[in-house]
Formats: sequence, structure tokens, C-alpha cells
Amino acid sequence: MDCLTFNAVLRIEAPTLDGFYRVVAVPPATDIVWLAYIGVRDEGAVANAPAVVGTTTPVDRYTLRSLAEAALLTIVDLDDPGALGREEALEGKGSSLWEHHQAVMVPFLDPVQLQEALVTTGGIGPLVQTALRDSDTSRATVYRLWRLLCARGFTGLSLMPSYDQCGAPGVLRPVEGGRQKPGVKSPHERVGAEDPFPQRGATQEDRIKIAAHVGRQWKAGMTTAGLYDEVIRAIYVRRYVQTPRGLEAVMPPPGTFPNKRQFRHIVETEFKALERAIRRTTTGHWNRNRRGLRGHSYDGVAGPGHAYAIDSTIGDVHLRSAVNRAWVVGRPIVYVIVDVWSTAVVGFYVCLRPPSWRAAKIALYSTFADPAAIAELWGYQYRPVLEPAPTAPFTLWCDRGEYLSAGARETLLRLGFNSAFNPAYRPDLKGLVEVLHRIAKDAQFSDFIPGAIDARRLELDLKTDARESALTLREYVQYLYMVFTQYNAHANREDRMTSEMVAAGVRATPAGLWRFGHEMGFGFRRHTPHDQLAAGLLEQTTLTARRTGNFLESLQYDGDLAVEEQWSAQARNFGVLERTAYRFPGYAGKLWVPGATGLHEFHLRPNGRTLPQITFDEWRDTLGVALLQRSQREYERFCDAVRNLDARDDLVKNAIAETTAAEARSSGPVLTTLQARSLETSAVGTALLAQPVVAGPAAHTGILAAAETSDYDALMDDLLAGVLPKGAA
Repeated sequence: MDCLTFNAVLRIEAPTLDGFYRVVAVPPATDIVWLAYIGVRDEGAVANAPAVVGTTTPVDRYTLRSLAEAALLTIVDLDDPGALGREEALEGKGSSLWEHHQAVMVPFLDPVQLQEALVTTGGIGPLVQTALRDSDTSRATVYRLWRLLCARGFTGLSLMPSYDQCGAPGVLRPVEGGRQKPGVKSPHERVGAEDPFPQRGATQEDRIKIAAHVGRQWKAGMTTAGLYDEVIRAIYVRRYVQTPRGLEAVMPPPGTFPNKRQFRHIVETEFKALERAIRRTTTGHWNRNRRGLRGHSYDGVAGPGHAYAIDSTIGDVHLRSAVNRAWVVGRPIVYVIVDVWSTAVVGFYVCLRPPSWRAAKIALYSTFADPAAIAELWGYQYRPVLEPAPTAPFTLWCDRGEYLSAGARETLLRLGFNSAFNPAYRPDLKGLVEVLHRIAKDAQFSDFIPGAIDARRLELDLKTDARESALTLREYVQYLYMVFTQYNAHANREDRMTSEMVAAGVRATPAGLWRFGHEMGFGFRRHTPHDQLAAGLLEQTTLTARRTGNFLESLQYDGDLAVEEQWSAQARNFGVLERTAYRFPGYAGKLWVPGATGLHEFHLRPNGRTLPQITFDEWRDTLGVALLQRSQREYERFCDAVRNLDARDDLVKNAIAETTAAEARSSGPVLTTLQARSLETSAVGTALLAQPVVAGPAAHTGILAAAETSDYDALMDDLLAGVLPKGAA
């Protein structure tokens, strides 16, 4: 029979053996089985079963077999669910007492010794004598432990002290039936004086009411003192007085309601520590920062390339303008895109604009496009750390921010990308990206980057002056590229290594996991033509074709498409043309313009107004500074124009006055224009004009003095004879 097994529990419904029994001995050479009584089967049943737990009874095997065939005997399981929990909670004195109990009951835990004692003597007397001889314990203790073995089972766990079932700390002791208040005595009682307001004990009714009100009124941020005031006022303030100011509460006498210590004890016993921690804060804060972790971000992700997570943050660094390093342009916005399965940084983007879908699209383009081309735009040396190069993922994990917009939905649908949105205010669900933001910020602060900010220690007044900054936007991008490249190549990912990966020699780094996943065939790659990426993700703008060239924000661009379609000739004859163009905001030296055969590249003219590596935001800053200087330049032009007008007016007035005076003094012949011009170009006229000119009335003193001599007339005759035609006199 299966029931004839040592330590098995039987439920018997026979009149003489009604109750629960445990098999304590099964002698192999006899027909007798020894059973130990455990307890009654039914409180209302009338039977002749033993009344003391642990009483042993010999029963014939055939009797047990007949009871089993009559369905009056059943094998049951009798578990002690708190045994393992008590084992973990035991420490100090409890642990040493448990070890002592096991040492005392060693003979009883041996089935062979127990069987021999029952067969030879019909009881456990020899084992009791052995236990008393080998230990310093009492007979009552041995029998008490024997009853524990019979009731709980013949294992060491049955001998564990049950402090959880006694009146030890943590056991509720409400004041009921005239019982005195538990706890320490009051100061008056300690000195033997009468307490004028003795504190009553907390009853079960108090516990029920307080627990109910606390459950309704406990809000996030409420202290225990504030909660105590609210609950006590709601429960124990029962009288009010009508006053001119309104109803005023009449406080009950002190000691007639639970004090703060009793209130705190009730709260701590009725609400578990974890529940109290949840109630002290908001649901969002708990879910983000305090909740229990239930898995990893890569759980459920098939492999590299299947899921990317994207997030943006404000860079903890101040930057300078590449146009003029004396200009501080402020803190940038940094987008980071991470492969969830391999934890590799597959792309990033830095800009000076606030977070928006326009900026997020450029970040996606920086991830999906050829990494060598992106490196050329930013001006850093490309290192092929991630092989193969990242492409568009199967799913993009986003926040409910700029990605939850009509533009984002339209773009992702057109390019065939899937997106998954986190719940609102739950950045912890993509904590990997947040960690990489922190890694980049910690690296730049630990590297003493000029202008870097330790955002997590601002409360210690470690504030950075923006004037200490030194890096430009492109230099900061190059710095982040080196940080993320180092991370991809050498970050420790030994916790992700399986035995197969170790045997295959996979490098325990993000780049190693990325390469392993693609080589094994469970990575995801999606080919998207560059024209579709540029048209779908780059910033769309308008290129204006004029007769003098092709312009975008005052910058002139040249391209083969404009020459083939003769944009300049069309603009000269029919007016300006406007063509759609796509630009990368971090590089002003290149545009993409759609044509009949796809996208065509346009490049900044060599003698353009700015350098190609200048960003469009910095170019706008330049135009803004020029606009600020325009009013000053206009004022300076106006002042100079007024002074110039005054000088010209004075010059004309002096000339008129001198001409009038010269005509009044002239008494010689009147020359024609041709004669006067000939006189000025002749040698004689040149000699006369070469004399010093004196301003004022004496301006022609030298010429007038020469006219008074006798030689003057002869000179003029000769001159006129040579200048005037014959017969003109």
C-alpha cells in the first residue's frame, strides 16, 4: 500500500480511529504499522480517538487495507506554509535555539532508531532517555518537540521556534476585556505620580477606523504628522461651537484618543512597508524611479536592428559660434538613437533648435544614411566600429512628444517605418537612452570640457559660466562621436554573454553583440534609397533661382541641374524660379534638389558669403548680428551724408562768388569755350595756371600783375594769332 510510508499523513474515518494520523514506523517483518495521532477530523464527530497529539497506536496492515478499500482512509498532504519563511527570519537567539532542538531530537529523526524503540518497547521511552542523556534539556521539552514532529513532520523544519505565533514584537495587542494598555509607562507613572490625563490604549475599533481613514486620506507628499491631524480630526472631533467666525471644533480631552505613537503603530502594522512607500509619492514618480524592476529593455527584442530607442536632452555644455568664437550660442539639444538589443549607439544628432519633429527627422537621417557621408558633413574621421552599418529598424521606440504628431505619422508611413510610443511621463521604459545621455554628460565633465555643466550637482553651486566655453557645434559633435565610438567598441557587456557567444569568441561589447547578431542571421536590416531618406527626413526648404544665381537664405549655390535646365535664363526672361530643396542643418555647403532623374547635389559657391562647414543656425546668427548693426551703420551714413551736403554747398557758393568777382574784374577780350580750353591746354596757359593759387580776393594776383606789363599785350597778340583762325580778328 502507498499509505504505508514513513512520515505519510492519513485521514481515517473509522469509529475507533477517526482523525488525522502520521505514519511513524513501518516494520518490514511484522503486520503492524505504528501511527501517531495528529488531530481530529471533524469537531462535531464523536469518536474514540486519542485526545493527545503524539500518542502512538499500533494498527494491523489488513485493517488499513480494508479501510482504504472502503474509502474510509485517504492519504493527504499536511504542509506548514510558514516554515521556510520562519527559517529566513530566524537570527541570533532563534537560530541557536533551532540548532539546539535539532541536536536534542537526533534519535527521533532517525527512522531506524524510532522503529526499533516502538517494536521493542511499544513506546518512545528509550529515545527519550537517550535525548536526556546526550543533552541538557528537560523531559517536558523532549515530549513537546516529539509532538511537533508528529504534527508537522519528521524534518528539521518542524523543530523551528514559532516566534511568529507568540506575543513577541509585531503581534497585535489591542486593549479589550479590561486589559491594560501595552507599552512603556508614562513619565508620571515612572515617578509614581498621578497622571492627570492618562493615555488610553488603542482598541480594535480604533484600529479599524484609523486604517479606513488613512486609506482614504493619505496623499502623496503628506507627512505622518499631517496625516495624524487629518485622521484624528475626522474621527474623534465630535463637538463644534457656533462662533461669529463660524463653527469651531472642540477638541476632546488629551488621552481620550490615540496619540502619535499609537497612530504610527497602527499605520505601520495595517499597511506594509512597500505600500507605505507607494502612498508617500505619486504614481508617476513611483513608476519612474521607485518601482520594482521586472525585466530588461531587450526582453522580447529578436536581435540587433529590430528596435531602436530615440530620445533628446539638453547638452550640459555651453558652445561658441563658428563664425565668431566671441559669440556664445548657448546649450545644444542632443538626440541619441540606441539599438535596444545590443545597446550600441547607432546614431546621434546635435542642433541648436528646441526639440521638434524637424530636428528628430535629421537625427533619424544621421542614423539611417551612409555613416561615411555623415562623417564628411560633420568633418570627423569615420571609424567602422559597427559592422554592418546601421540601417532603418523594424520598430522605433519614441516618447509621446514630437514623435506623436501628424508630420511624424506621415513621414514614418511614407518611409515604411514602425513606431511604438511609451506611456506619458515614463522615460524609465527606455532607460538605456537615458543612461547613454548620462554617460556622455559625465564624460564631458570628467574630461574638463570648457563650459561643461554637472547638472546633477547644481545644488552644490557648481555652476559654470558660459564665458568659459570653447567648443563650437561641430567640435562638440566630433567630441561626442569619439565618446560614443569608445562606448560601442569597449563598453563591458559580459552580463549578456551566453555559453554559445563565449565559445564563438564574441567580443563582450555593444559592437561585438551587434556584429554577432547580424552574422548569425537574426539581425534586421532595411535598405532605403538615399533619395527617399533625404526627401523624407531632411529639412525641406526653397531654393530661389534668380538671374544672378541660385540663392538660399542669401547663400548662393551652383549645381549641374541649374545649368542643364537654364534656370538663370528662365529667371532673366520670366522672373524668379522657386525649387524645392533639402538641406542638412549642420552643414551649409551642400543641398539636394529633386529633378527628373532623382536628387541632384548643389554646392556652395567657392566665393560664397560663408564657409561650407558653418551651420545654417550659425549663418542665421550672422545675419542677425548684421541686422543689429544695420541701424548704427544707417545712422553713421546719415551723419556723413549731412556733413557731405554742407561741404558741397559751401564749395558751390564759393565757386559762384569767385566767378562773379572774376567777371566783374575782367576787361580783356571775351573768349569762346574753344578758345578758353585751348588756352588752358597750351604751354602758356599751363605756365599761367601753374602759378600759386591763393584763396580769397588775392586768388588771381599773379595773373593781374602780369597783365599790367607791356609784355602782356604782345604775349596775347601772339597767343591769339596762333589760336584764332585767320581773318577771325
